Amino acid sequence: MNPRFGPYGQIEILKAEVNRLINLLLDKPGNTTPSWQPPVDVIDRPHEIIVQVEVPGLVAADLEVSFEGQELIISGSKRRLANEPRPERFYLMERFIGSFRINVELARPVDPSRGQARLDGGILTVILPALDDRRNQPFKIPVLEETKKDE
Repeated sequence: MNPRFGPYGQIEILKAEVNRLINLLLDKPGNTTPSWQPPVDVIDRPHEIIVQVEVPGLVAADLEVSFEGQELIISGSKRRLANEPRPERFYLMERFIGSFRINVELARPVDPSRGQARLDGGILTVILPALDDRRNQPFKIPVLEETKKDE
């Protein structure tokens, strides 16, 4: 289950943010820890699951959306603009740059082949049509009688 949900979700979010800040301060080369984590909303509707991710400043080419098992994976990268000044030291830095990866474990089956992803106004919206969950539903399998062959 995604750590954002449940009674300790806010603690997990705080822990991830503290780790991100420590990694940013240490700025170790080869550090593969994502440098930012955009906010995510998961909306469960009767016929679909909608995942919205706030990714201001990104374009569609910066994002990748994939599906593995019951997990939606959204990753991307936000780079500094080429014409942006690069001061030797920051007095304040609130805009995030770098890569991110979000794994959203879905609680019910969906059809990823009919999924849609749209980026509009800095919000990535992924719509996944829900499949009927037929687990735990009774289903009768007909028993066929084998016919005797003539000898």
